[in-house]
Amino acid sequence: NRLPRERSWPQGRQNSGNSFVNSQEWTLSRSVPELKVGIVGNLSSGKSALVHRYLTGTYVQEESPEGGRFKKEIVVDGQSYLLLIRDEGGPPELQFAAWVDAVVFVFSLEDEISFQTVYNYYLRLCSYRNTAEVPMVLVGTQDAISATNPRVIDDSRARKLSNDLKRCTYYETCATYGLNVERVFQDVAQKVVALRKKHQLSIGPCKSLPNSPSHSSVSAASIPSVHINQATNGGGAFSDYSSSVPSTPSISQRELRIETIAASNTPTPIRKQSKRRSNIFTICATVSNFSSTKRPFQLLPN
Repeated sequence: NRLPRERSWPQGRQNSGNSFVNSQEWTLSRSVPELKVGIVGNLSSGKSALVHRYLTGTYVQEESPEGGRFKKEIVVDGQSYLLLIRDEGGPPELQFAAWVDAVVFVFSLEDEISFQTVYNYYLRLCSYRNTAEVPMVLVGTQDAISATNPRVIDDSRARKLSNDLKRCTYYETCATYGLNVERVFQDVAQKVVALRKKHQLSIGPCKSLPNSPSHSSVSAASIPSVHINQATNGGGAFSDYSSSVPSTPSISQRELRIETIAASNTPTPIRKQSKRRSNIFTICATVSNFSSTKRPFQLLPN
């Protein structure tokens, strides 16, 4: 299921309401990640012609005062994305600032006012959003340059402005011939994807998963202490718990008691640990020392 093609803009001059054709829908499937790019600039910047050339491959000189919203499926680093383009008809507002993942500032190289407007729009965006988390691209359009309309913004001024805009990338484009148009949108999309990957890497190590080394080390250290405590308090609980852990060796209560005493330096003999044995064990041991010809020893009832 491929995305429907965007409808071409009208070639002739019509009323302002029909001069800019919006996309009928923004997305087709939530399984495709979205990249939201905002385009800002005044009516003399040439931003609408830039967007139209990118979407349709044709040039239309007319600028839309209303702006518009468009979509295009692109591929970045082998992954499909739905590029949502919002051509803003005026200065960036709060809703626009909260929506965008990246911003493209556009001015015309033959128009001083459009050049000054870019920095004013940038300051306005900064009042709504932390620009450190918003990738930016600066674009100077050449389409309006002619013999009667010479270039007034030289390269040095344009690059100084790009440095003022947190050192963003600067492109000179020509929508008439398609110069650098594709590169602008591909670059801004790449910046958004790279920023998302950076955020994911910074969040990843903070997560503590059940099979992480920290959990394994804690559980391995705690199992022996639990076994010893239960063994010293009684054999029944110890045998039940050890049977549920196959990797734990089965140790009887008597062997554990003997190993514990042997490891200590106290001179207490092991025989003293048998105080709780009943008298019948002592009696049977005495009987076994008699000769077989002697009369067996008998216990009298109380």
